[in-house]
Amino acid sequence: MREFSTEPETATLAGMELKDKLLAQMSRMGLNGQKLARISGVSDSEISRILNGKSRPGLENAYRLAKAMGVTLDYLADDALEADPGANADPLSPDEREVLDLAQGIGLTRASRILENIRIIGYEAAMRRLLEAKAIAETDEDARAHAPQVPLAAAARASSPA
Repeated sequence: MREFSTEPETATLAGMELKDKLLAQMSRMGLNGQKLARISGVSDSEISRILNGKSRPGLENAYRLAKAMGVTLDYLADDALEADPGANADPLSPDEREVLDLAQGIGLTRASRILENIRIIGYEAAMRRLLEAKAIAETDEDARAHAPQVPLAAAARASSPA
């Protein structure tokens, strides 16, 4: 359970402050203040003031820092958050995740061949062929499903020479 701060001007949940979050992320990424300034576009002096707790960045600089550090702006700005809520989010859409799962299911070699064929013949032609093949496969399955069931022994007698 988190503790509340007792100082009247900072009546918030105790958690990680922005400067601590930046320092931890900089350490993970192997950055110093100057490198962070270069990749974020925030001045070196502003980063120094932030890291020393003497300044809080405005929205634009906070956004630049969050983007450069690979964290969400919510995480960086909200001292009550101890972990980035976007860190475990799946970067793929549900459709992209489904395609990836299907590709993994059929194997890398087959998935690569399918994608290469789609690239060569084009998406529209590939979809038309896929839909035509599905219709044929369904027809074959329907025919087998509605075919009379012949017991195995009867089938063996019918195929043996008399």
